[in-house]
Amino acid sequence: MTLTAAEEPDTSDWIGASRVGAFTGISPDQGLKEARGVIENAITNHPRSLQKKIGPSEIGTPCDHCLAAKLAGWEQTEQGVAWLPTIGTAVHAWIEQAFLIHEADSNRPHTTGRRWFTERSVMVGHIGGQEIWGSTDLLDVAAGMTVDWKVVGPSTLRTVKTGPSEVYRVQADLYAKGWNDAGVRVDHVAIAYLPRNAVTLDQAVWWHAPHDRSRAEAALERANRLHNNIRALTALNPDAVTTWISGLPRDSHCYDCARYQDKPETPKRRDSMLDDLFTNTNK
Repeated sequence: MTLTAAEEPDTSDWIGASRVGAFTGISPDQGLKEARGVIENAITNHPRSLQKKIGPSEIGTPCDHCLAAKLAGWEQTEQGVAWLPTIGTAVHAWIEQAFLIHEADSNRPHTTGRRWFTERSVMVGHIGGQEIWGSTDLLDVAAGMTVDWKVVGPSTLRTVKTGPSEVYRVQADLYAKGWNDAGVRVDHVAIAYLPRNAVTLDQAVWWHAPHDRSRAEAALERANRLHNNIRALTALNPDAVTTWISGLPRDSHCYDCARYQDKPETPKRRDSMLDDLFTNTNK
């Protein structure tokens, strides 16, 4: 059935004064393919996906092999378009807006001063003489506390009730160290494990602990030792770097090992490994 001139939809109010494109008659399959392309392009070209330099979220990995591979600049291969981290990124953006609106509504910026600061960059230390920067999800100056959002699945929610993994704890303490170094007092670190699949927020796990500066410093010292070894081997024989990194200890639960050029011949089960792969991209 063809619409008559009188039945043509009035598009003058659609999205303000924006012009509406013409009907071209492409197939639904092609339309969906192009829509998916827009989403995939946004994911693969997001700043966090393109970032190559190591960040606080990776320094605490228990896998010597993968830490050294990252420090050496090895490229990682992706298995499909990273959707779970995109969910985490979207949740982070929504939470940031919620706090910005809350601060504006409270009028604190113009009276007593801001309490909450979101997604603020901080320099956490040096590796090989290079500054390492990360983005703190939330800084609560009233409590002297940093908060990291982790969007996770059911299995991770069960395990974190006894405390966070070492990689997350190191990440939190690195942020706190950075803020203290910058002159902002931070005495506590916190991680909010937000349920990715739950109907309500009641299943979230809210963890906090006193800041442990020595943990952050030890992680940086470890990374610097690996970096110095890589630099020395590169000067002697660049080919020796690959052999050395491939022979380093690997963590039995490491997901990243399968993403490097020397991946194990028999991949490990990824079910639980992928469960908490939210945004754990560099920050």
